[in-house]
Amino acid sequence: MKKFIPKSIKLNYRLLSRFTNDLLKGNLNKFAKTDRFKIPYNGMIETKQPFINSHLSENKIHNIKIATKEITRLQILPGEIFSFWKAVGKATEKKGYKTGRNLLGGHLKEDIGGGLCQLSGIIYHTALKANLEILERHPHSVDIYEEHQRYTPLGADAAVVYAYKDLRIKNTRGFPIKFTFIINDESISCRIFLEDNVPQNEVKFQRIKNGVKEKISTLVIDEDGNQKEIGVCEYSKK
Repeated sequence: MKKFIPKSIKLNYRLLSRFTNDLLKGNLNKFAKTDRFKIPYNGMIETKQPFINSHLSENKIHNIKIATKEITRLQILPGEIFSFWKAVGKATEKKGYKTGRNLLGGHLKEDIGGGLCQLSGIIYHTALKANLEILERHPHSVDIYEEHQRYTPLGADAAVVYAYKDLRIKNTRGFPIKFTFIINDESISCRIFLEDNVPQNEVKFQRIKNGVKEKISTLVIDEDGNQKEIGVCEYSKK
């Protein structure tokens, strides 16, 4: 029955559901806004990833550059929430996005705005290092890469699908933070600027074989060596 419902109706239903859920949780006024205060950011935590060359890699880099312009405008105050889709909005041709690769329903497809999942993934990984609270994150269901093709460890991904799957991060620090990026044809660096230097967590993605699937346990280790498991996700091999 669901397949006969127009995509526009499904999308609007999902947007309404998210709005209602945020309203009930009191989140509507907690989302990060554009820069409001001039603050000297003296601390930085960084993650760098290469771009893997493909026939649509130029479009992917182009799409990521458009999205990062919106994200870098935000300043996230203590207790506020960064939402990937509230920052970036829907990726459309009108906004300048091009066709890229997306993993949808376990299959690689070409779609407008494809490639943004590398951006959401590197933000997620950097937020773990900065000891921020992950409110929402979705792993991909399928591992499409061989080991020599990986630009990030398996388990460090964050799937984003407009209105359906978001990446949401809460600033649990006692001072404002903001994301910035350095992008060229070979790599992307995600930086979290903080008001002060803070200890950086070590993040490990521990792989556990589970028959034809593979489980990944995400471990965060603080400066004192205390280890915390923050989640386990499972991948099928394509």
